Amino acid sequence: MKRIYLNENEKNFIIERKEKQYKFPKLILIMRSELYRGMFLSVTEDKSNKVTDYSELSNKSFQIFEYWIYSNQIKDGIQITQEIIDELERGIDYFQLNQANPNLFDLLIKKFNNQN
Repeated sequence: MKRIYLNENEKNFIIERKEKQYKFPKLILIMRSELYRGMFLSVTEDKSNKVTDYSELSNKSFQIFEYWIYSNQIKDGIQITQEIIDELERGIDYFQLNQANPNLFDLLIKKFNNQN
């Protein structure tokens, strides 16, 4: 396994959403996404000014995504709809989050089925 060393200025990555910026620890993103793992561990790519735009996600979908990134769970009390599943499925595919375990999409489907 490759060791990852981040200096103080490289610990966070900015995810932008509708003119608001969120700082996510790079190590968490590396653990959750093949896309981020490849981006942060690439020795040839300039990562200093990278920003990921999640503006296409609704507020509720982004809250689900943000909570899952940190906890690997879906927050209790969140009502999952088919629209949220569809919206997050596109994001999961784009950001290559489907390799993470537990898989966000599987958790969404399970919670959706338990609600109905």
